[in-house]
Amino acid sequence: MSLNGILLAVVLLTTSSFTISQTDCVTQLTDLDYIMKSKQQGLLRFENSKPTTEFSYQSTQTYSDYLSFAYQHILTANPRALMPCPIQTATYQLLVKQQLRPSMANISDLIAPFELRQNNARKAVLLIHGLTDSPFTFHDLAEIYFEQGYNVRTLLLPGHGTAADALSRVTAKQWQQAVNYAIARTSKDFDQVILGGYSTGATLLVNYLAVQPSNPKITALMLFSPATAPHNKNGWLAKWIDYIPFVNWIDKDADIDFAKYESFPFNAAAAADDAMSNITLHKLMQRPLPNLPIFSVMSDVDTTIDTRASLQLLSTLHDATARPANRLDTLIYYGDKNTITSDFPADYIILNPQCKNTACKKIHGISHIAVVNSPNNPHYGAQGHYRNCGSYLDDDALYAHCKTTKKPNIGERTAENVAAFATLQRLTYNPYFDEQAGYIRQFIQQVEGLQGKQQ
Repeated sequence: MSLNGILLAVVLLTTSSFTISQTDCVTQLTDLDYIMKSKQQGLLRFENSKPTTEFSYQSTQTYSDYLSFAYQHILTANPRALMPCPIQTATYQLLVKQQLRPSMANISDLIAPFELRQNNARKAVLLIHGLTDSPFTFHDLAEIYFEQGYNVRTLLLPGHGTAADALSRVTAKQWQQAVNYAIARTSKDFDQVILGGYSTGATLLVNYLAVQPSNPKITALMLFSPATAPHNKNGWLAKWIDYIPFVNWIDKDADIDFAKYESFPFNAAAAADDAMSNITLHKLMQRPLPNLPIFSVMSDVDTTIDTRASLQLLSTLHDATARPANRLDTLIYYGDKNTITSDFPADYIILNPQCKNTACKKIHGISHIAVVNSPNNPHYGAQGHYRNCGSYLDDDALYAHCKTTKKPNIGERTAENVAAFATLQRLTYNPYFDEQAGYIRQFIQQVEGLQGKQQ
């Protein structure tokens, strides 16, 4: 037996001496037998049933209508929709207080799009999640905006919230249609709107602003790990590979994360590439954004998105002639500030948080997926049960070890980190989240001050 085979046998033996009940989402996260079985057999990779109805995404339909439709869609198609999930974020507690969710959550309650409501229709933030994600992505950020007096709305992109195979039938055009509806509807319902997007969600927002007529109600754009160009430069091949019969998946994982798909079909990569192609620098130079400030967050070692391309995007958009509000443009840059090229605008506000405690010193780079989550997040945080071990999909022994070791190495899954450590758990939370929250509040106050001067 190989060394890896011995390691896998030991891990399974130590974790299989008792049976873990599949009663809720948390116990599933710690049941290695079930995780390995799900990974190998795709137990959670496919929807219960294909959707029979679609939402029209006409702005005449209320957002409450949309939220009800999305929730019912999840209930119908997600194989674990009704599984109890004892995860209590601050945002979920607010939803319970507003009688918008039951006190005892199931998976559908946590991943469905939501709305946190103030007692006014003055201002709102609309948050768009990324590829393979769900609105749970914004449970930590939503609390910050709500505390600043904003109504908070989230959207579920088509193909999400159910099972990964749903992404094999979705297009970038469908995502954009949903985003356009959410913006149009939110602009009808509120006086001022901040747009916030994570990863592919950020891409869709940039494209909207570049294509649609200027909307005076939109006051700012906030981008978290914006998807501008893939880190893997062969991503454009995905749409062609997807045409090959029976070649459907780039990654096959356990999909044990209730809030995010872990398996990844070729069509999803093709759709994401189509979305990013809409915001190339050449196109954006011909279609400048409206006059609103931009707040961005990114990591220097992002292995999902090309950070250099994201910096070039921000540089191109930082046009004082088209956008006088660019004086408020702000970038939080995690990592080595010296990796920002010298041609980046000198007047850009760059915030570069530095490690000040032992906890962050043990983290090997801020990952693409980490920036939006607090260390206190009960699912993705420092004490959360979920572990991202996607670096080892082809090695069951290392995958199992990553899922069970008591002292995992944590960081971004760069080639250097994977080579340096026996196993690497991809970082799923932002150790600088509280500091980031302060910068978000400061930016919002500046935006509101700018709006006050213009009125």
